[in-house]
Amino acid sequence: MKSKATIQFLGDWREFQHGMIERSGRLKVEYDMHRLPHCFTTWHGAGLGDITAYIRFHPRGEVVSGSVIAPVRNQESPPGMIIGHVPAPFETAVPDDAAQAEIWFHNFYQTSTRCDAWDSRFGSNYWFEIDGAPARAPMQPVAYRSGAITSPETVNVLEHSAVKVNVFPPLPEGGPRQGTDLQTILKVTAWVRETTLGANAWIDVHTFDDGDKLIHSETLTLPYSGFGPVFSYEFSGKVYQGSTATPGSVQPRPDARKIQYRLYYDINYQVFTDGILHQLHLPEDADTSAHSAHSAHSHKTPH
Repeated sequence: MKSKATIQFLGDWREFQHGMIERSGRLKVEYDMHRLPHCFTTWHGAGLGDITAYIRFHPRGEVVSGSVIAPVRNQESPPGMIIGHVPAPFETAVPDDAAQAEIWFHNFYQTSTRCDAWDSRFGSNYWFEIDGAPARAPMQPVAYRSGAITSPETVNVLEHSAVKVNVFPPLPEGGPRQGTDLQTILKVTAWVRETTLGANAWIDVHTFDDGDKLIHSETLTLPYSGFGPVFSYEFSGKVYQGSTATPGSVQPRPDARKIQYRLYYDINYQVFTDGILHQLHLPEDADTSAHSAHSAHSHKTPH
């Protein structure tokens, strides 16, 4: 069973940690709303506002986030309208290479005006040590491209996820699959501050086995997908072909268990990056073969 640690942020501005934060374990954050009461409002009768927790795991710099409150909805007329909020813990996995967790909180609402408030220990944020099993890191991580400028204000990952899928067709009558065709699918959506004709986004991707040995690497273009309120680029497709098997024939390949990538954006002859070595974990092939798909963790990161 994976270990779980809980950090409580109390209304009197104290913080309590229950249990050791361990690599490959779980971390739960409980937050008292009285610490950030400023940016909540009522708009056409509905209660608006949110408090988001951000956790940056060092040394890679990966950031995960999630709300630490939940809406209370009206049970009478009009049904479903949000009339308030209550605390709701945010829980996430701890990376297997993390040494420290840096945490801060953002309270906000957006109507015709915007309100923002922060709980960040006056900009220093809240820091917690991570222990447990020795940190794991591949011997051949995705390298930082020389000449790129780290600027998360210019480009960053808005959302990413990974899934390992057995795409071998099922029997027409709905019986069990008679073969295996394991493919690892990666989806990355990147936000950019601005874009022009000729701008280009891409990711350098490495795939590793359970022993953190590099088994595949490539560079993939992110086509422009920002046909909405923000500029964005997105890749969604196969990044690794795993083992295949049919009755009487087996073509084994290394078991993909970890994906790393770095994001880059070329605009006006200058390359920018968010500076983060992003990482996603995958299940064993044996777990995937029995199911049609098995997802790695995913997250959304605000721009």
